[in-house]
Amino acid sequence: MAGYDQRVKVKTKFKEETKKFFKFLQRVGKKYSQPVRINFRYLGRGYFYIVIDGGTGGIDALLQELLLNRGLYYYACTLENKRVIIQNVIIPVFRELVDERFENSHSRFLRKHILGKYAQTDFIPTGIKNKYGYLFEVLFRKWDLKMVSDKDYILDLDAVIQRFILEKIGHIPGEKSPNFSNLLGKVKKTYMVGKEASSTFATIHQMRTGDLHRLSSVKTREDLYTISYSLFRYFSYLDDFEEAQKCKTISWKGKKYRRIKYGDEKAIDEKGNPYLDETGKPIDWAKETEKRNCHDCEVKKGQYHVEGCDAEVCPRCGGQMIGYDCGLPDE
Repeated sequence: MAGYDQRVKVKTKFKEETKKFFKFLQRVGKKYSQPVRINFRYLGRGYFYIVIDGGTGGIDALLQELLLNRGLYYYACTLENKRVIIQNVIIPVFRELVDERFENSHSRFLRKHILGKYAQTDFIPTGIKNKYGYLFEVLFRKWDLKMVSDKDYILDLDAVIQRFILEKIGHIPGEKSPNFSNLLGKVKKTYMVGKEASSTFATIHQMRTGDLHRLSSVKTREDLYTISYSLFRYFSYLDDFEEAQKCKTISWKGKKYRRIKYGDEKAIDEKGNPYLDETGKPIDWAKETEKRNCHDCEVKKGQYHVEGCDAEVCPRCGGQMIGYDCGLPDE
């Protein structure tokens, strides 16, 4: 998501204080490598029209850094009637900006954050909802803003990944855990960790252990950006995967249809005949799906396909769900 525009409503008597806050955001936005341009216009009756541009790297960094480095807290400390301005200007404006920008905005915690009652890394707006994706994105932003070193970034990333893996394989806290390669092998069998993610996890662990033993070191920030973008893709996918498992039915014209899980599809052609393998024998689809994940969304047998997967079967007509052949997805 690049730039966006927004309408914000404040109480009319706070018009001038709101303009000052926008000018503060403009000043901060200019410092990024991808400068954030913020233009605003007063429309009357307390309404402001805002246009924000600058690309994801700048806009997201701006909104997240203002909480990570307590920028809003320090801005509020310069104001007279601090609590009044926080409640009537900073919160309504900033809430609109992060709610529009982030899937996981945490905007209900803004007041205590601005007053300095929460730790700097708690309740930061992020684009990822799942717990470990959130931890990763906060770590990434701190590193991207040079609030932590490359070495500390790798150390913290490795710790987050190991906690993630241990939880997903059902490891009991306090018990001795297997070595990392065994952990990775187990989680690939039991949870949604594909080739790209497992390779990235292994690379991070090797960078961490190599640095500790002085066998290797982080060469460039470009290397870390490449790793980080891979993690962004993976943890964002987990949001889609987890959401898909909650959605068990689809409604159409007042009737509910239970979605078909991967492995429960009927391997038959349009004439009702079973598909054949290379030897001419009917394919045992249930057995085949035990051997491999879905070719498109990578779910395992017994799991619901992720939205947009081209392999999901429509429970009403038996056709391809994404093809909208019978119109069921319209609702």
